[in-house]
Amino acid sequence: MNETVLFLIIGAAVILVGLFLWSRMEAKKDGDGRVELLNESKKMYEKMAGIKSPIHERSRVSLVNMAGSIEEKTEEPFVVEEVGEAPAEQNVAAQTVTIAEPAPQIKPDPIPQPVAPVAPVQPVPEPKQERLDFVGRNDPEPEPVAEVQPEPIIPVVPKEGVLHFRFDPLTETVATIQASRPFKSDRCREMMVLLTKTGLGLRIYAKRSDNKRWYEVIVGEHQYTEISAVMLLANRSMCVSEMDASRLAMAVQQVAIALEADCETEAAQDIVVRARRLFEAIRSFDVQLSFTLASSQPLSPVTVAEAARLAGFTQLNAMRYFYGTVKHLGDATLYLTQDETDRHYLMLSLDAPLMNPGNRPLHQLFSVANDLSARLGLQLQDSRGMPINTEAVQSINKQLQSYYDQMKQANIEPGSPRARLLFARD
Repeated sequence: MNETVLFLIIGAAVILVGLFLWSRMEAKKDGDGRVELLNESKKMYEKMAGIKSPIHERSRVSLVNMAGSIEEKTEEPFVVEEVGEAPAEQNVAAQTVTIAEPAPQIKPDPIPQPVAPVAPVQPVPEPKQERLDFVGRNDPEPEPVAEVQPEPIIPVVPKEGVLHFRFDPLTETVATIQASRPFKSDRCREMMVLLTKTGLGLRIYAKRSDNKRWYEVIVGEHQYTEISAVMLLANRSMCVSEMDASRLAMAVQQVAIALEADCETEAAQDIVVRARRLFEAIRSFDVQLSFTLASSQPLSPVTVAEAARLAGFTQLNAMRYFYGTVKHLGDATLYLTQDETDRHYLMLSLDAPLMNPGNRPLHQLFSVANDLSARLGLQLQDSRGMPINTEAVQSINKQLQSYYDQMKQANIEPGSPRARLLFARD
């Protein structure tokens, strides 16, 4: 019995040893086959592609970082080490496979971006209902300025009267009433009122019988022998028509009949012809030099008024000024006007026929323009919006001299009382 058990144990041990040796031989055979297959595939790949096996080549992968630069990353291949036969004393031999760790990816430092300073948040006030200027500026309202009314440019007879009243035979016509008997002051006043009601803008004079002097205003109780009515033929804004001439003749005849006097007037047709000829001359010589003072910012009327005052202007109304003082309004020739629709512009104008050439009108105009430009930051421009240069000034000066020569040839002296009467503005 014991021998049978021992025989079975020995047989089992032999079988186990045989199985172990057989498994070792199969494992070694399988490893050799893999190595051979790897070598064969390498040779075939190099023969077909003419290059080395990509197993041992390092492939490069391009990575784009956030800053827009290109960075290269290297991928390490798997390294397969051939494993030889293990020593006899080891029970188990196995292949060892070493995997190379990939290189750590280096990220570039972020580019520092400039940080704008954050302004503190201010509380927004609620909108108020108020009057806004049309140019979008809250300019203070200019104080109301009383308009300066220009006085008519006419000869003034003093209270003591004159021996001969003045009239211009080129620009005016005279109607005379001569009474055979002197008439009293009350009667003279009535006749003067009758002539005034014609609405012809007559200048009326009466001659006293005692001192032979002419008066415009009847004062006291005196005797008079003559009445004369002077009518302007034309000016910048009007021209005598046939109806006006006929109305003058009829009024003079009525006064003559009332005073039982004789009258003398110029023929109505002659008056009309002279008036039209004079009006055409006035229109041809009615020249106004105008220049623009332009600003990059809207100009407040208050600021303009202050600068104009310092430059020598007197305010006529809210938007218009004249150069000089109030007592020299009748002699004003230079005007400053602010554009009511666009407050970026001022208009500087010179009445050429009212200016005496000997007073250097262009020099005065550009001196005032430079003064205003320096005070308000303006640019002097012509009517086309082009800056005024030295060449333009010389051209304007030549044209102005030629213009003044033509006025003198027409018996209208620039700046003379005659010119001021014809070119006076309302």
